[in-house]
Amino acid sequence: MAWDEWEQLKAGAAQRMQIDQLADPGGGGSSSTPGGSAPDLKASKGPWTKASGVAQDLRTVTNTGLTELKTAHDGVKGGTAGFTSTAALNEILPTWEKRLTSVRNECDRLHGALAKAGRDFGEIDPAVAGEVNGVNVGGNKPDWAR
Repeated sequence: MAWDEWEQLKAGAAQRMQIDQLADPGGGGSSSTPGGSAPDLKASKGPWTKASGVAQDLRTVTNTGLTELKTAHDGVKGGTAGFTSTAALNEILPTWEKRLTSVRNECDRLHGALAKAGRDFGEIDPAVAGEVNGVNVGGNKPDWAR
């Protein structure tokens, strides 16, 4: 692929995404504004790792609540036979168990996915950046590096 063709593809993609139109409130600015610099796009693993930890904490709390719900319900049947509320509790228990189990499982899934995203930002993105920065463009800086 010729360099000009590559530049055309990049320009088309930038127009579709319109990332260049966003001004950086920190002073970076857009490369399309007069005197502006290239947009600053920074990613870090910190927020992803933190969100992963929150998902894990929520999973733990939900699992504890599910266990406590089951344990508390075990004693209801013996001492409250004949009460209308006992029948209502017996009716709603399976729906709450199902809901809490779904929340627990989703938190577990999110924990893994968010942790992986954090690892990717922390390991893969810097490796790719190193490879991209090592590309020789004949002394000319590409648009994104100016």
